[in-house]
Amino acid sequence: MTENRKPSVEIRRRLATNVKRMRRARGYTQQRLAQLSKLTTSYIGNIEQKTVNVSLANLEALASGLGCLEAQLLMPLEEPGGDPEDFFNALQAALTR
Repeated sequence: MTENRKPSVEIRRRLATNVKRMRRARGYTQQRLAQLSKLTTSYIGNIEQKTVNVSLANLEALASGLGCLEAQLLMPLEEPGGDPEDFFNALQAALTR
């Protein structure tokens, strides 16, 4: 029997920060992201407050709503001013050459 594990504080912090950063960069409110992701506004708020364990299905929905890769939402946080989206844009550009 497997135990019910909880995500680490670090990965919840990464997800919360990356979702909020990308949402704001796109000019989305929590309500707009919820609509695009087909999730509830309160769920988006809970993600950004680090209080929920996000399923893979909901991670896919968030990425779809933000127009990014799921991995971008879990990227380690950069120093202030760094943006994980910049890293992935450069990576995608390099892979398409």
